[in-house]
Amino acid sequence: MKNNDRYVYSMDWGNCEMSSIILNNYREYQYNLIKNYVGNNILEVGSGDRKFTAQIAKNKPQLTRILSIEPSAVLFDLYQNNNNFAENITFQCIDLFNLDFKNTGKFDTAFFIHVLEHIEEDKKALDIVCDSIQPGGYVLIQVPALPFLFSNHDRSVGHYRRYNKKTLKSIVDQEKYTIEKLWYQDPIGIIGSLYYFKHKKIKLKSKDGIRLVKKQGQIYDKYIIPFERFLEKYIKFPFGLSLTMVLKKN
Repeated sequence: MKNNDRYVYSMDWGNCEMSSIILNNYREYQYNLIKNYVGNNILEVGSGDRKFTAQIAKNKPQLTRILSIEPSAVLFDLYQNNNNFAENITFQCIDLFNLDFKNTGKFDTAFFIHVLEHIEEDKKALDIVCDSIQPGGYVLIQVPALPFLFSNHDRSVGHYRRYNKKTLKSIVDQEKYTIEKLWYQDPIGIIGSLYYFKHKKIKLKSKDGIRLVKKQGQIYDKYIIPFERFLEKYIKFPFGLSLTMVLKKN
């Protein structure tokens, strides 16, 4: 199936040690960046391993529903048994560009959590989602930042690009959306990305990649992420490994 699945690159780790590695602090960190804008009627674009879906459900136990879509049949099948979700959380194996919003109804929140970089027509994706969001609703976006960090690692996991503030702003139709917030996070992560992916050219789906996530990744999750989370309460850095944007539908 994988050979016929144009969405999957090196992300299919379900049968190797990578699937057992859980970065709990990082998932919580991701959610906390945008928690103040999360509604109760949610569209998640890109289910992936469903760990972020579980993070939403954990933090929003009274939500109305989550519709989480995943275009890759390989990833959809691989992770369909991940976590036990309530009946108001549903998953569909479908591309965003093929989703019929007449049948889904309107949402008050949409997520693109490290997903837009996987979509060639990223501006079109935001335009399409706009039609599914209620006026005043939010589109919450996190993407890999700093184009100079783009490496073989990015290519191997299906990234078309990394963003800076200017390029991320450029795909927003400001007649449809207001940019509420746009900021960088995880500045320390730049060092690891430069060293391991640009300099050493490590691929995650390899023995070196598994060792990297199991050792340095666990240290990063246990110590660096909580430290950065504390710092970022008081400091907005002018650079970072990731970039977050909050859009409000006009």
